[in-house]
Amino acid sequence: MSDLQTPVNFALQITKLDLLKFIIPTVSSFVIGILATPLIMKYVLVKFDIRKKKSVATTIDGKATPLTASIDQDHKKVLYRMGGLVVLTGLLSSALGIWIISKLTGSPTFIKLDFISRSQTWLPFFGLAVGAVVGAIDELLVAGKLKGAFARSLGAGLALRVRIGTVALVGLFCGWWMAVKQDASSLHVPFFGNYNIPIAAFIILFILVVAATYSGTIIDGVDGLAGGVFSSIFIALGIIAITQNKFDVATLCFATVGGLFAFLWFNIPPARFMLSEVGSMALTVMIAIIAFITDTVFVLPIIAAPLYLTTLSVVAQLLSKKFRGKKIFLAAPVHVHFQLAGWPKHKVTMRYWILSLMFSASGLAVYLLGGHFR
Repeated sequence: MSDLQTPVNFALQITKLDLLKFIIPTVSSFVIGILATPLIMKYVLVKFDIRKKKSVATTIDGKATPLTASIDQDHKKVLYRMGGLVVLTGLLSSALGIWIISKLTGSPTFIKLDFISRSQTWLPFFGLAVGAVVGAIDELLVAGKLKGAFARSLGAGLALRVRIGTVALVGLFCGWWMAVKQDASSLHVPFFGNYNIPIAAFIILFILVVAATYSGTIIDGVDGLAGGVFSSIFIALGIIAITQNKFDVATLCFATVGGLFAFLWFNIPPARFMLSEVGSMALTVMIAIIAFITDTVFVLPIIAAPLYLTTLSVVAQLLSKKFRGKKIFLAAPVHVHFQLAGWPKHKVTMRYWILSLMFSASGLAVYLLGGHFR
């Protein structure tokens, strides 16, 4: 019998309670996010007036951006930052709520539903927390809500080198933890097999993957686009975690999707808020960590292709302007190019969602066919 005809045995290991483990935190994360949004809007975003800053006047290379500014029409709408708080509130409330109930009651059911575990989800939660805190500091600086020497020294927001440095440190710590504490000594390359690598190389790769994935946060900015793309990525990673019987990781992925769906409920045009750094930094760092936990580092570029391709569009644009003296796109990132080409925002968003689902499905196919799971 060929490998493709071999029965998929992992499905036999899933009980009804396992299914509830995936479903209940996901639904509760969504419901809590929906219910918390009016409070977040009233007592945080509106009260402290944490609005989206006006469109930047220059690009990363210092050139003017009249085309990009022309499509945002900032003066005609109020769009708040820190919408990622909706995702974080839903996810963390669901996780902590189930954990507290399991500890107080000792109920076997809630113990089973609990998905906070040292072996599987401590590192992703750590990355989420650091990303959220640093992202929140950046948001408050941009909104002018942090005062004193700290704000004056950093200006309107955290410098890019500070943010990249932060995610690199997260990668350094998490890479060291997995390599030394959890004895992660190999990585799987689809269709080629497992390869043992030195600890130093593992840690360096961890840092690079975390930083590269974080660079994809520039996908945020079009109503609903980032939320849909992140949802597809987490669904794919969750399914992969199930095939490895890493049910806590799978539940974390699906519960994150529940929080993202709550965010999308209010981010569909006309959006009330954007994910911004507090959400996108937290989520991208967590995605990179989960990729290492599930040994899908070399599948992640397919699953999360919209993030990496968006970053590459900016890099390609800058290099073309520097060495060729002309642009490749009307503006970068590439989703802005499509808007300037005449696509309405909802068309850009929906097509990104479709492509994200296709990339995620393709990544799953490569994972299954590539020999990691038999």
